[in-house]
Amino acid sequence: MKNVVWVFFLVLGIFSCKEKQLTPEEIQPLVGKWRVTAIERADKKEWEYVTQSGQHQFEIRYDGVVLDSKGLATCCGPLYLTINGKKFSIVPKETVPDNPMCALINCVYCETWHMDLQDNVLTVSYCNGLARVRYVKI
Repeated sequence: MKNVVWVFFLVLGIFSCKEKQLTPEEIQPLVGKWRVTAIERADKKEWEYVTQSGQHQFEIRYDGVVLDSKGLATCCGPLYLTINGKKFSIVPKETVPDNPMCALINCVYCETWHMDLQDNVLTVSYCNGLARVRYVKI
């Protein structure tokens, strides 16, 4: 009888430790186009403002899929977004357009992009803090 009770508590403990996940409705403030305004490299720890910011833009679709400025799949895109400390699993709800440029790129793959959203300013940390990039919503 004691074993049954212990198994019950073990199963209860495992399922109660589920990580908090965001829903597609909760990522709506991220949906849209973003352009870069500044970059912070890990070795400098100061923001360098970008004057040619029209060159680097991306879009976050309603289902969390990250697209490039032409609406094609982002090369080396993430599987997860962590937004203000909460994780969101990217599950495409419709076809993601192929990007032929991705065949030419050798990726340093980052499974999760860490994002901090404050008003219309989005700060993205790639690959565990190697660099941070600040974007504004277009």
